Amino acid sequence: MMNKPDTTSIDYKYGIFACINREYSFDGRYWTNDDIRQWCDKNDVYYTDTDKRIDLIERIKQAGYK
Repeated sequence: MMNKPDTTSIDYKYGIFACINREYSFDGRYWTNDDIRQWCDKNDVYYTDTDKRIDLIERIKQAGYK
């Protein structure tokens, strides 16, 4: 039996939140709000056009992504 990592202590270091939380840079790794909306479309996460970045992040959390 393999040990599974304790995901509660990871605190969003990996996955979608790692991409969103990157600081702005010119190398293209920074995600704009449009990039986040495209990800939401691809993964069937509901959002409205007036959602700000913080709203988009909250909707992703509510959808169960970590």
